[in-house]
Amino acid sequence: MKRTILLLTALLCFNGAAFAAIDLESKGMQMLGEVLANPAAFFYDFQQDLEGTTPLPPGKTFGIQTGLFPTTIPLTYLNVSGKLRLHGEGRIAPGVPQLDLIGGYWDMLAAKMATKDSDTIDSAKFGGYYMGAIISASVSPRVRTFWGYKRSVMAAKLAFKAGQEPELLGTTVSSFNTGFKDDFVIAGIETPKGIGKLWSMQLNYGLKTQTFSSKVSWYGKVFELGLNIYPEGVLVIHPVWNMHLNF
Repeated sequence: MKRTILLLTALLCFNGAAFAAIDLESKGMQMLGEVLANPAAFFYDFQQDLEGTTPLPPGKTFGIQTGLFPTTIPLTYLNVSGKLRLHGEGRIAPGVPQLDLIGGYWDMLAAKMATKDSDTIDSAKFGGYYMGAIISASVSPRVRTFWGYKRSVMAAKLAFKAGQEPELLGTTVSSFNTGFKDDFVIAGIETPKGIGKLWSMQLNYGLKTQTFSSKVSWYGKVFELGLNIYPEGVLVIHPVWNMHLNF
């Protein structure tokens, strides 16, 4: 995995521009330059793809989730997320909303493999976690709103061995060591479409970076299919596929 982290980024960027009537090579190099300028923000967008920030379905006590695409496939983000309901809506007193705790962790398997097997990479570590809370309340039998907070942290470290540094955009890259920390507020709405099925829309706002992101998803009994939108990201639209079990 000589360039699993950096060149995979370029391939993803080329894929995102494949249907545009533009010079693919120059656009790809422009996007790669944006990634190198702020790699933590780029990789954090994929962390958000795997984060479970919707409330547990009514009647469920806890849930587990793992992100399948694009996080595990192809980025090798081994990940797990969990949700725990502290109390259900109206259980303590009428009008008291449901309260859930959320959190998760991921680690890039390819980074560990690169360190072990590569003759050019000296060390590599990509990982992160998040934690927070979600409150939710029904405004009608067919609509539930939710609000929440999450704190997200990630670290991205990559160092090449002396004499083996790659050259990108005319610059020799010997290493990068960066991270990302931010606190987010969350607002969303969901509407059921059957037993264990619902549509969900949400908006996230980063207090430190002052950036917005949004998500529209179909949430089934086992799988979640969605589109994450990062207006200021290198790849603006991320198709998302997650798997979950709620009990």
